[in-house]
Amino acid sequence: MEAGKLILIITAMIISFVALAALIDKVLALFPGGLSLSKILGVFMTPFAFILGLPLDEAFEAAQFMGTKLVTNEFVAMGELNPQLASLSKHMAAVLSTFLVSFANFSTIGMILGCLNGILKKEVSDEVSKNVPYMLLSGVLVSLLSAGMVGLFSW
Repeated sequence: MEAGKLILIITAMIISFVALAALIDKVLALFPGGLSLSKILGVFMTPFAFILGLPLDEAFEAAQFMGTKLVTNEFVAMGELNPQLASLSKHMAAVLSTFLVSFANFSTIGMILGCLNGILKKEVSDEVSKNVPYMLLSGVLVSLLSAGMVGLFSW
């Protein structure tokens, strides 16, 4: 019974985060200039992609995938990357692939919290909830470190 409840929570969280990201993209498409959630997040992630050794023109493109992954999940970002993978440089493909396979994103944090709220006492889940920003930050930093290490060997 508990496992079924967890599966329902995880499924609901994935669907809601992907749907929310799609809704935000549709709303941003109403504004002139071709705005999208990926482009906005790409601006924030470009310095990190640049630090990973990507040239500036590739860094913004990679940062868009990185931002998409952080907001939705790794499967959505990998699905968008897959058709373009053959046209990317080896270094960019290696760095992006490594960064995208981690589970450090808002939807995973939401799934963890949803599951904890479903199976643990409120006090315990509240204590974990206080540390969500640290969980996300540490996950992103580990993803960047992993991608950087792979990038060193893929030049």
